[in-house]
Amino acid sequence: MIEKLTTIVADIDGTLVNKGESMMPRTRNALEILHRNGVLFGLSTGRKINRSMFNRNKDWGLSFDFDIMIGMNGGQLWDKDHEGIESYYLLEPETMREILRLMSPLNINSMIYEDDHMVTLYFDDMISASMKRNNMEVIVSGGDPERLCVRPNYNVLFRFPEERTAEVEAFAKKLDCEKYHAVRTSDGIIEFMHPAVNKGLALHKYSERNNIPLSEIMAFGDMDNDKEMLKEAGWGVCLLNGSDITKSMADVVTEYSCTEDGMGRYLEDHWLKPHGLI
Repeated sequence: MIEKLTTIVADIDGTLVNKGESMMPRTRNALEILHRNGVLFGLSTGRKINRSMFNRNKDWGLSFDFDIMIGMNGGQLWDKDHEGIESYYLLEPETMREILRLMSPLNINSMIYEDDHMVTLYFDDMISASMKRNNMEVIVSGGDPERLCVRPNYNVLFRFPEERTAEVEAFAKKLDCEKYHAVRTSDGIIEFMHPAVNKGLALHKYSERNNIPLSEIMAFGDMDNDKEMLKEAGWGVCLLNGSDITKSMADVVTEYSCTEDGMGRYLEDHWLKPHGLI
């Protein structure tokens, strides 16, 4: 366990909130106590940092604003003490065309984030669910992949039925090269990004530009796109419901899953109680 805690960053789905977007009460209470005691808190997500992201604290019943946000799996960084959003290692349109062409034999839907909306090949139930989670409008290309490749972007995301995850992941990983690699960010979701991009990269940059040692940062996550962040942080915590590789790169695995208030219980037992905060 780290000796000093300055910042906590957390993945969203399956870590901070349940799949239905609800934050468990112990997690909310623990974060409120920590923030009142000077601990900074923010998000680290595969979602894009946009206007709606800055209001998620209200959606989840938190009384304070976020201090840091890492978006697009490490392709974006914002914090309260710096102007604007930094971006890292975007994919060029020609690279995006290549990814879409190589993945086309699988006949699965694809999408990108663009400004404050999403662009997708087809509208389906999975895109509808994503639209509601992200509070973003959707532009449908009608199956034309070129609409997804009009300018550089952070990633190309593929959505498909969860039962196809192993098949799609195995196919996608064979395409990894020096220009891009595939990451499973959830069952039913594969994302292609520049190989240099991960949440650990953005966390390291946050540490440098705010003079906050990584040794004073605690990170929570559950899926493959969180593993570098958990390794980079001074203390990396993987939820019980996390993937095997992410558990292997974390300092500790919680005793409870996200749906059992795993993050909140962990903070109570391993920081709040030992430091006399509850």
